[in-house]
Amino acid sequence: MKTLLLWSGLFLALTTTAQDSAKQRKSSLLYVLFSYDFPHSYGLTVASSFPLLSNKRATTQNLHRAKFISAELVGYRHPFEYTSLSANAAIGIRYIHSSTFFTELRFHQGILRSFYDGKVYELEANGTIKEMTLAGRTYLTSGFSYSLNWALSRARSNLWFIEFRPFLWAQYPYNSFVQMHVSLQLGISYRMGKYSSL
Repeated sequence: MKTLLLWSGLFLALTTTAQDSAKQRKSSLLYVLFSYDFPHSYGLTVASSFPLLSNKRATTQNLHRAKFISAELVGYRHPFEYTSLSANAAIGIRYIHSSTFFTELRFHQGILRSFYDGKVYELEANGTIKEMTLAGRTYLTSGFSYSLNWALSRARSNLWFIEFRPFLWAQYPYNSFVQMHVSLQLGISYRMGKYSSL
């Protein structure tokens, strides 16, 4: 419960900072990504990102930079061991190279809940054995990701992009320590709204 409140507070704080995004001519993005977590887990990520600040800064003549926040729901399946669900909030920087290509760097913070495969039992105080429903554990997660995004057409007002995202993240506390993960994600993103600018 504490971790849920922590995540909610983080995302609400970021959302409040981004409330001026409604006044700017930039679009939000919706993502759907298929994931492979080494060595043998696979999953699905659904996410949405929102502009954080009303200004877009040009770092060079052909490169622009924009800050954003995102919220993610992630499901992973580890065969014969567990299934996990997680919720993440992230803050990032989008580097817009052209109307058909951009990259993103993000820091993620969230919570993860795992559900064990098979039946799990617990011993109650009176000595009876009871089967546990939805047995599992709750963890915190932190990580960094870097994504590359290509438009599906060469038009200036692109709506659809292909996204490839390597993701390095930590799950903790895991057996009183930290477990590191490396994930590869591939999917599509859709630019919501009527504005052509990212």
